Amino acid sequence: MKRRLTTVTILTLLTCLLSCATRSAGRSLDNPFYAFNNGMRSQGPTDPAEQAALLAELGFDGFEGYDLDQLPRLAEELHRRELEVCSIYFQVNIDSSEAPYDPRIAQYLATFLADRGVILTVHLHSQQFKPSDPAGDEQAVPILRELADLAREHGALVAVYHHVNFWAESIDDGIRLSEKVNRPNFGAAFNLCHWLQLEGELDLPKRLDAILPHLLSVSICGAAGGPDAKGAGWERLIQPLDRGSFDNYALLEALNARGYTGPIGLQCYAISLPTREHLGRSMLVWQEFRKRSRASDR
Repeated sequence: MKRRLTTVTILTLLTCLLSCATRSAGRSLDNPFYAFNNGMRSQGPTDPAEQAALLAELGFDGFEGYDLDQLPRLAEELHRRELEVCSIYFQVNIDSSEAPYDPRIAQYLATFLADRGVILTVHLHSQQFKPSDPAGDEQAVPILRELADLAREHGALVAVYHHVNFWAESIDDGIRLSEKVNRPNFGAAFNLCHWLQLEGELDLPKRLDAILPHLLSVSICGAAGGPDAKGAGWERLIQPLDRGSFDNYALLEALNARGYTGPIGLQCYAISLPTREHLGRSMLVWQEFRKRSRASDR
């Protein structure tokens, strides 16, 4: 799945993505499906060539970038197999006006990531402000605008990765920041495990409707569902896709019906199973999801 795209093409696609209300429902589940980097970090393999080979063998469309020291070689190995760096888990410190993020990202976006549609999923940190405190917006928004403008030059997107106990921890933080940053390539992520941990499985259709105008990235995993998911541990909220009571297929169909065509990431944090086993099991479920979706389109 090689995607050499111009900046104009990326922004055209983004405009279509954010115009979900004009789409027709019922499109098959053809979203790119990629593995989070944490799916490899606990059980291996650690060599980028071995990681890329395993992902290609199992049928993933790409991988998440994480370690900027390793990213150039990882991207090379993925691109060699026609896989993508679908997203980069990227830290931003809103307390620092001089060096809020790793400056190497500028060079990477201008070279081996140029015009490939990569998403910087930014996790936002602060020692000055508590989680979800909008008082931090005054510091965060200029930083995020700068990053979004840099990304836009090279056909990349930026999405707020809401994470429990980080400054931007809720869906609402991503929505608020998207509106304030006000850049065409800036938006928000929906992260299943963090939404469940923070809110429990309540009012999902309303929450999807709220984030939809800004939605650029989605992550899923097997998880315990229901209202009792609120405050649950990661061992219940992050599992292979063949485990847990949460209905991921229903979530994907709800996103599909709303016109979401962006990538779907597989969250794997702290899964203790061997990498090949848990990734393989989740891929089998994903393939079944695609079959069900395509069958329902006939």
